[in-house]
Amino acid sequence: MHLTYCIDVETKIVTITGDYADADDWRALLTAVSVDPQYRRGFSFLRDVRQSAHPVSAETVMGIIAVVREFWGRLGVHRAAIVTRPGVNNPAVIAHALADDQQIPLRTFPSYDDAMRWLQEGGE
Repeated sequence: MHLTYCIDVETKIVTITGDYADADDWRALLTAVSVDPQYRRGFSFLRDVRQSAHPVSAETVMGIIAVVREFWGRLGVHRAAIVTRPGVNNPAVIAHALADDQQIPLRTFPSYDDAMRWLQEGGE
C-alpha cells in the first residue's frame, strides 16, 4: 500500500496512511500536498502507521526526516504526530528522536486520541 493523504480542512490536519516508505516516496507525497489547493500553511500532519506492515531501517528513517525537514518550512507545518499500534515501534521512536534533535515538533503516540489532542494544541 503506497502513501496516501487526506486533508481535513476543518481540523487543519493532513492524515497520511499506507505502508512504510522511503525518502523518495515522502518527497513525492509532500510535493503533492504542497500543490493541493486544500492545503494551507499552519496545518498539522498525522502519520498513521497502525496498519503498516513492513518497518524501515534506521537509515531510511534518517532520509525521511531529512525530507520532512526540507518541506517543514515550505509547508508551514504546525506539528506532526505518528500514531502507532501499542508497543515499541522502532522507526517511529527513531523519527521522534531525530525530529527532537532537529527541533521539529514531531511526537509519537500509541493513542490516536492523544495524537489528535496534541496536534490541535496551540493552534489558531
